[in-house]
Parts: sequence; structure tokens; C-alpha cells
Amino acid sequence: MSSQKKCLDLLIVEDDITVQDVYKQRIEYFNQYGESNIEINLTIESDKDNALNLLSNTNRIFDGAIVDLDLKNSGGNDSSGNEVIREIKQNLRFPIFVISGTTHNLDSDLHGDTAFFKVRKRDDDEFDFCEEFVNIYNTGITNILNRKGMIEQHINKIFWNHLSNSMDLWIGDTKRTPEQKQNTLLRFFLLHVQEYLELTTESDFEKYHAAEFYITPPIKGKVYTGDVIIEKGTEKRYIVLTPSCDLAQSKAKEVLLAEIESKDKDGILKNFINIIHKDDKIDSLYLNAEADLKKIISNSYSNKYHYLPKYQDICDGLINFQKLKTVKNKDFCEGTLLFERIASVNSSFTKDIVARFSYYYSRQGSPDFDVDEIYESLIDK
Repeated sequence: MSSQKKCLDLLIVEDDITVQDVYKQRIEYFNQYGESNIEINLTIESDKDNALNLLSNTNRIFDGAIVDLDLKNSGGNDSSGNEVIREIKQNLRFPIFVISGTTHNLDSDLHGDTAFFKVRKRDDDEFDFCEEFVNIYNTGITNILNRKGMIEQHINKIFWNHLSNSMDLWIGDTKRTPEQKQNTLLRFFLLHVQEYLELTTESDFEKYHAAEFYITPPIKGKVYTGDVIIEKGTEKRYIVLTPSCDLAQSKAKEVLLAEIESKDKDGILKNFINIIHKDDKIDSLYLNAEADLKKIISNSYSNKYHYLPKYQDICDGLINFQKLKTVKNKDFCEGTLLFERIASVNSSFTKDIVARFSYYYSRQGSPDFDVDEIYESLIDK
């Protein structure tokens, strides 16, 4: 293996020798001719119990697995591969591809295709598992979340370098219950992990990806500050601005919303985009629109607006702090469902939105003087 290449460790759980040979050939071909800086390192297990033992070995780390369902060559009567899949899904964090001639034997609780879990018939020649695994590996997700990944390294640093010096605060705390202490410790850890993750290897602040802006679906069980919602019937989108303390303690009988203007609807986003799409790329109108659109994206155009990026089915939009409405908190309860919560804005970004909203409405204007009158009095001898 070339020293410049990274190693992707792949586990294949398959009992059929002929199929094993096919996997070996495809991986050898990929390693030799593939246009990638990744080389796949293959481990094959044909027995369910051996595979489970291997997965429980903390010294073995995998970046992906291919699992057959029938591991006894029984013609479809065996489905012990389900146990291997379940072990990975419940206790480990890497993608699994179920490639089998008996995919109908997959347990019902394991169904559901995602980027990390795919089910394919063995005769599906169009499915390039090598390319699929490499594409996932290149995101860095397995290196982040595996047993010895970045998160584990950060947790070790936090435990020894930060928590060990302040643990007496929790040990000596007699006011909180053990459960409350555990929750505060969990937040302590998460805040420190966030600090580490915000820095690059050069200790600069990393720029965020648009996907980090939202949490989908929302995790909190009820409406909360920063929730992005859709009004049933009108299909208008809003963001919740009511203070989190009021919502968390169920004090708020009404919820304050600000409308999110879509780039497809009439408004400044659509206007600037239409100008930019015109053929003439050098006239002043185009240049001004380009500059203004970039200001909107960076939230430096006007405190009246706050830009929300596109993510999956969530369209780009502008929060318009002049378009406010108040609705009953009960309108979010099950049974009424006048609104649908589609996402929550990451709390780091929610704070900026709320701060901009507060600043916009806290500006204290003063009456204008009669400038001409004062001017005349100043120059009057």
C-alpha cells in the first residue's frame, strides 16, 4: 500500500466462498486502478459468532461492513446476518450495506435505506459498493465517531485537562440531585467539545457548513425558540422568537413568530437574484445586486433581515423582523396542529437571530431638529 494512501477498513460477513472471491477481486481492482487516495483493507468472516466477537474487540476498528443475511448457505432458511447488523446498529458507528440473495429476510425493525444503511440484491451489478464506501469515508464521519476517533480524543482531553481540575465543584455540590449533576456535567462536556470542534488544526475558527445551521427533525418535544415552522393552509414559513425561558417553563400562552420570505416569492432576495441572472454582467445594476446579495448572505445588509441558508428540503429565506404575528401556544399541540415544526436552528445561530431582532426593535429614535433654523442661529453674528 502506498504511504500516501489512506486505509479504509472494510468488514465482509459472507459464508459463500465464491461470493467472497468476487468481493476480493472487485476490491483488488479498485485498489489497483481506482482513481482515489483510499485503499480498501479487507477482513472477511463467514461465521456469525466470529463476526460478533470481532465487532466486540475494541482494538478492531472498521469503516464499513457488508453483511449477508444467510450465513449458513441454507438456501434462505437462515437469517443470522440480522444479529450482526443489529450489533453494528446498536453499538457501533459505521455504514452497513446488506447485500444478499435473501433481502426479504431482513428483520422489520432494521428496514429503512439511508446513506449509512443500504439493502441491495446480490445480482445488482449497478451498485458500486467500493465507490459508495469511499465517498462516505471521504466525509471523515467514521474518523470522527469511531472508537478511537476525534470525539473520543476530545473527550479524553476534556476529562484529564479540564474536568479533573474542577470536579470538586460537582463532588461538593449538595444542592443538586445526582441526576441534575449528571445533566450539568453533560452540558459541560458538550460545551468543551464544541470549543475544540470550532478550531482548525491551525487554531483558527472554522467556517460553518449550511447543514450545521439546522437540527432536523427537531429534538425538543415542544415548540422552542429558533424552531422553523410551516403554517398549514398558507404554507408560509416562520421562525419562533419567543424567549426560550418562557417556552421552557410553559409561561408563554402566545408565541411570537417572524415570517421567513422565500427567494421564490416577491421580495429583495428574488429581486437581486433576477438582476444577477440577466445577461449583462458588468453594468452597475448587476454589480450592486451582487454586492448586496453577498451582504444579505453575511447578514450585513440590514438589521431588518436575517438570512437562513438552504438545507435539503428547507429553502433559502430571509427572516423579516417587520412581518410578525402572534399565535396561541395551544396551536402547536397535537390535535390542532395548525403549524408543523420542520427544523430547529442551531442554538449558536439562534442567539444571533434573537440578538438582531432585539437590536432592531430597541433602537431609540429621537425627534428631528429644524436644521435650517439651527444653522441660521449658529452663523448669526
